[in-house]
Amino acid sequence: MSLLEGFKFRSKDTRIHKLDPRTKFIVVLVYTVLSLIFFEVIPLLIIFVSTIFLLYLAKSLGEWKKTMKGMIYFLIIIFILNFISIPENKFDYSLAMVLRFSVLTSIFSFFFLTTTPDELALAIEASGIPRDYSLMFTMSLRFVPTLAKDLQTIIDALRSRGLELEKGGIIKRVKNYTYVLIPLIVYEIRRSLMIAEALEARGYGAASKITPYYQLRMKRIDYFVSIGVLIVGLIVVLLKVKGLLPSLFYTRLFSI
Repeated sequence: MSLLEGFKFRSKDTRIHKLDPRTKFIVVLVYTVLSLIFFEVIPLLIIFVSTIFLLYLAKSLGEWKKTMKGMIYFLIIIFILNFISIPENKFDYSLAMVLRFSVLTSIFSFFFLTTTPDELALAIEASGIPRDYSLMFTMSLRFVPTLAKDLQTIIDALRSRGLELEKGGIIKRVKNYTYVLIPLIVYEIRRSLMIAEALEARGYGAASKITPYYQLRMKRIDYFVSIGVLIVGLIVVLLKVKGLLPSLFYTRLFSI
């Protein structure tokens, strides 16, 4: 499941990994806002290149490339759907939507590749959200790569028994994948019951107030990065609203 490789945490010795998860969340938030306010190719391309630079600093380009390779069919579909539904300036707008989706995928990949689920849970709890919700969210994130691994195991087991999933027409392929879906659902229900029993055995919910073993603390570099990113994001948004950005940002690449 190469599609999910860019969303699994990888422990690496980089300055990006050492940043507070709240700092990285602010970076994600600013990039998300910037990608949503622009509909032009050039500014979205600049934002996309900057996300690649962040991934380079985090030494996570390899995992990101695997995810983008798995996303190629989704990007093609996004381009085609926008191209056939927009009456004018089709190519530029369709390309912009592909770049927007790529930016969002890349920046969230950057966050999850450099932030452990435990750090994310602590950050959520530190923001005042109840522990039940933080546990539910972080467990769902842990569940995704586990689900992908279980799916691959089931597919390999079925192929070893002679089931050819990729042969035949569309209807035949869909029918073949039903043989994958049923054992996957049964297995994950069993896993959820095991997790519930494990939480109960460890006394989850017995205490009304929990003191975390590890306390998150913002360092000087965290404040510097957070404030810097927020200022830059705010300036770009104001320039966009006021129409003061360089004319190059609004240049059409194609007349189609």
